[in-house]
Amino acid sequence: MSKLTRRTFIKGSMAVATYGMLSENVMAQMYSASSPEADRLGKTFRTVCTVNCTSRCNLNCHVQDGSIQSVTPSVLPGRPDYSNACLRGMALPLRTVSEERVKYPMLRVGERGEGKFKRISWDEAFDLITEKIKESQERYGKQSVGLFVMTGNLAKFAWDSPFRFARTIEGTSFTPEGIMSDHGASMGMDLVYGQKRGSHDSRDYMNSKTLIVWGRNLVDTHTSEARFYLNAKQNGTKVIVIDPRFSSTAAIADQWIPIKPGGDTALALGMMSYIISKDLHDKEWLTQNSCGPLLVKKSDGQYLKMGDKFCVVDEKGKVVASDTPGVKAQLSSSVSYQGEKCSTSFALFQDSLKQYTLKWTAEATNISEDVIKELISDYLQSPSAIRMGQGMQRVYNSHSPFRTVATLAAVCGYIGVNGGGASHAGGTSGVNPIPGINVPVFNSSPWADTGGTDASKMHGIQIYDMISKADPYQIDFLWIASSNFLNQSPDTNRVINEVLPKLSFIVHSDPYWTYTAKYADLVLPTTNMFENWDIFDKTPWIMLQQPMLKPYGESKSDIQIFSAVAERLGKGKYWNRTDEDWIRVYLEGSKHPAMAGFNWKKFVEEGMFVRKDGRFDIVNAFMDQKYKTQTGRFEFYSERLKPVGHELPVYTPMLEDPKGPLGKKYPLMFIQYHDRTNVHTQHIGIPAINGIFKEPMLEINPVDAAKRNIKHGDNVKIYNDRGHCVVKAFVTEGIMPNVVAIPQGWTPEFFSDGHYQTLTHLTINPVETLVDETNFAAYDNLVEIVKA
Repeated sequence: MSKLTRRTFIKGSMAVATYGMLSENVMAQMYSASSPEADRLGKTFRTVCTVNCTSRCNLNCHVQDGSIQSVTPSVLPGRPDYSNACLRGMALPLRTVSEERVKYPMLRVGERGEGKFKRISWDEAFDLITEKIKESQERYGKQSVGLFVMTGNLAKFAWDSPFRFARTIEGTSFTPEGIMSDHGASMGMDLVYGQKRGSHDSRDYMNSKTLIVWGRNLVDTHTSEARFYLNAKQNGTKVIVIDPRFSSTAAIADQWIPIKPGGDTALALGMMSYIISKDLHDKEWLTQNSCGPLLVKKSDGQYLKMGDKFCVVDEKGKVVASDTPGVKAQLSSSVSYQGEKCSTSFALFQDSLKQYTLKWTAEATNISEDVIKELISDYLQSPSAIRMGQGMQRVYNSHSPFRTVATLAAVCGYIGVNGGGASHAGGTSGVNPIPGINVPVFNSSPWADTGGTDASKMHGIQIYDMISKADPYQIDFLWIASSNFLNQSPDTNRVINEVLPKLSFIVHSDPYWTYTAKYADLVLPTTNMFENWDIFDKTPWIMLQQPMLKPYGESKSDIQIFSAVAERLGKGKYWNRTDEDWIRVYLEGSKHPAMAGFNWKKFVEEGMFVRKDGRFDIVNAFMDQKYKTQTGRFEFYSERLKPVGHELPVYTPMLEDPKGPLGKKYPLMFIQYHDRTNVHTQHIGIPAINGIFKEPMLEINPVDAAKRNIKHGDNVKIYNDRGHCVVKAFVTEGIMPNVVAIPQGWTPEFFSDGHYQTLTHLTINPVETLVDETNFAAYDNLVEIVKA
C-alpha cells in the first residue's frame, strides 16, 4: 500500500484543481451565518448531533461573526437529566472549515489511490454520473449500480436519500450492520427476544444490586449515559466491568474482570451451568416466560405442536397445549407422545450445560474459578442487570455472545423486571401508543413514492464478492455516501487489490477528504449538519437541523445531489422538492394525533417539536413478558439453527484461535477499541482533540513487551499474513497478556506505515448466514509484533 499522508493528499488534490488552500487562521474565518442580522448580533440555533454514537445529543450552537462561537447542551422537555454535549460534539464545528473539507466536485486525474484530482463544475459532475450509470445499467442491468451507505450521518433525509435513489433507479442498496461489525448484537437479540433491541432504561440501574457492564466502554463511547451508571454506583449498586482492557469505564467500576477475547459466551455458559447445577435458577420465570417447558422432538429438533399450538407436559405427565387454561407445565421433562420421543427445551439445555464446568470456563476465559464464583454470587443478588457492548460480538459466530448473555439473565429471572434486563440499548425515550389510531405518525408517502420501482437490497457483507466475482450478480458502479468505506471495512489490501479495480466507476460524496476519497473517480462535496436542513425523528422529540452556516465552498446536500442526477435520468418528478419542503411535507402532512399542534414556523424557531405521545418516564422492555418470537416467549432454543448445531447457546473458539496451528506463528490476539477522540473517522484531525490524542498507539502488556524487548514508546510493527501497520507501543497492565489493542477509526496518515484494517479479514460464516448475515469479526485476528 503506497504511503500518502492526508496533508499530501489534500495539497495534491487542491494543487491540481488550481485553487488555494485555506490559511492557518482559517478558524477565524468561518463562513457567514444564514442572515446578516444573525451574523452581526449573534443567534443561537438548536440542532441535533447525528453522528453514530447514538446519543442524539440536542445542542445549542451560538453563531456570531460568521462562526459557531460555542456549543452547549440543550435541555430536552420531559428529560432535563438528559442534557448532553461531549468533547467530540463540542469540537465538531472546528472541522467545518478545516482544510479537510471538499470544496468543489473533484475528478480523478491520476491513478486510484494516488490522490490527484481536478476541479470540475457540478453540471459536469452530474452529467458524468448520469453517463456512467447508464453505461453500467446497459452492460450489466439496472441492479449493477450500487449505493453503499454507512452511518456518517444518521439524520433522516441524509441517511435515507441514497437508499431512495437506489429505489428510484432500480439499483442495489446494502444493509450496513454486518460489514460494520455490529450485526451480531442484532442477531443475538433477535434470536431470544424476537427483536433486534431489548432496551433497558439506564436510569433504572439505581434499582440494581449488581450491574455488569459487559464488553462496553460507555464512558468513552456513550458519555451521555455515564452519569446514570455513576448514580447507580453511588446509590450502592456494585458495578463490574468485563473487558480485555482496563477501559475508562473499568476505571470508575468497583471491579474489572479481564477476559480473553471470544470468552464471553464461555463465561455466560459456565455461570449458567453452575447456577442450574446448584438449583439457583428462577424456575417459575423460566416456566412462565421462556421456551423452557416447550417440548422438542428428538427426531428433527423441532418444537412439538398440536395444530399450531406448542406443547408442554402438565403436572400429571400429560402432553397438552401450552395455552391450556390453568396448566402447570413441567420445566424439565422427557416423554413419548404418539411414538415421538420429546424433551422440554430446558431439559436439553440443562444437559448441554454440563460440559461447561468451572474448570473449563476458567481455562476458556483466563478468569480464575474463584473470581467466576464471586461474579455469580454478585449477579444472584436480585435484581441485577447486564448492559452489553458490541465489543464482545466482534468475533466469529458473533450472534452467540449476546444470545448467551441474555439467556443468563433469563435463567436468573431478570428479563422484564425493574433493576434487571440484558440489553445494549438504553431506553432513554419512548412513546405511548394511542389506542385505535392506525394512521402513520408521519406523512411518508411522498418520500416513499419512487415511481413504483424498488432496489435490490443486499447484505453489505456481500459487496466484495458482488464486485470482484459477480456473485450473485455484478456491481459495476458504486456510489459511497456517508461512509469512509475503505477505512472502516475489513481486509483493506483485499479491497484495494481485488475489489475496487473491478469497478468501472466510483463516486464518493462526503464533506471531507477521506481515505476512501483517494480511491474514488469522482468526489462530491456534501454539506454537514451545520449547513443543511434535516431532522431526527426516532425519539419523542422531533429534532431539527437547519442551516446556521452557509455551505462550505460549493457543497450541496444529499437531496440536492441525488435530485440533480435523478432529473438527468428522467426521474426528476420524484425528486422535485427542496430539502426544507421535503421536511415540511413529511411533518405537516401528518394526520396522527401525536403531531397535533405542529406548526412549522414555531418548529423552526424552537428547533424541536415534542410528540403528544412522548413518554419520559423509565421505559424497560418486556415488562409485559411479551416477546416477538414464534413462541411468544423468551427463546433460548432455536429450531431453525438445529441443522448447524446452534439450536442452543454453544461455545465455539475464535476462528483465529491462539491454541490452534496459526497461534504458533501469530500468538497474540489483536482487537480494536473505540476511544474518546473519534466516532469512527468523523472527528479525525480536529486540533482541539488531536492536541491531546495525537496518534494511535498499540496497547501491550508488560509481559508480552518484555518477551519482545519492547519498551514504552518504541515503534513496533504489528503483522500477519494479510498486512501490517507501524505505531508506537503503549506498555500497560491495562491490557491482559496475550492480547494487544489499537483504537479503531484512525486513518493511515496517523500510522508510520500500513493500517490496522490490513490485519483484519472478512470470512463468510454459514451459521450467521442462516440467522441473517455474516458479521465482520473485527476482533478475531492473530498477529505477531516486533520492534520496527
